[in-house]
Amino acid sequence: MTMPAARQKGFTLIELVTVIVILGIVATSVTSFIRFGTQSYTDASDRDALVSTARFTLERLNREVRDALPNSIRTIGNNDQCLEFTPIDKSVIYLDIPVAPEAARNSIEVLMLEDALSSTTQNIAIYALNSSDIYSKRPGVIETFSSVDNSFNKQVPSIINFTNGVIFNTESPTQRLFFIDQAVSYCIENGQLKRYQGYSDYGVTGKPNDSGVLMAEFIENFSPTTATVVPFKTLPATLQRNAIALIRLKFVRNSEEIIFSHEIQVPNVP
Repeated sequence: MTMPAARQKGFTLIELVTVIVILGIVATSVTSFIRFGTQSYTDASDRDALVSTARFTLERLNREVRDALPNSIRTIGNNDQCLEFTPIDKSVIYLDIPVAPEAARNSIEVLMLEDALSSTTQNIAIYALNSSDIYSKRPGVIETFSSVDNSFNKQVPSIINFTNGVIFNTESPTQRLFFIDQAVSYCIENGQLKRYQGYSDYGVTGKPNDSGVLMAEFIENFSPTTATVVPFKTLPATLQRNAIALIRLKFVRNSEEIIFSHEIQVPNVP
């Protein structure tokens, strides 16, 4: 039975195509909006991650380098890829030290040693004026002690003992003696910043010949247009200012790029 023409309803081909086109436009708009929002969130997350990494890195460097032995900061490795320094474990005042032409002694007395030394501290330094004396452990400037009779009392001297008699090159103007820990290096390699400590020698590239601890990633200190960007630079102390460590790190992640330039002053009280 055929229905009357007035009651027959449906979509024409033109209406169907029009609806499909409209739905396609709406879907494209919604997809673009979601993609834009997602990309914005990803960019912001990458930027925050880079800033957090950079802040942690510079804060750690700042704290360690500021407590370095005066005149110990230097750059090593290819293109100055490493910043090396010698940490201070304790700083004390000595009462008297043997200086030529005095006779060598097996012990010296110091004041103000209230706390125990680090287990890795084995050397003392008196009036070290350059990094070559420090890292070559020049006798009379850097000496290895055998034990410390620690009074743990400011009012009672502590005694530093040596296996053999020692004699120092010169007196410190402030009678200052430093207990120094093992050397530390921060090196840029393969887009990472690594921290080294406890190494005994250096590899062919001039950096410590050891496995370091990862401190930061996404570092790119090389650009095809600007050539190599030197990450570390040091300025020696003068009569007018302290020694300075200049740090310039370029962090790159996805499309985000941040360059940090930082200056650390090392107090010059040898």
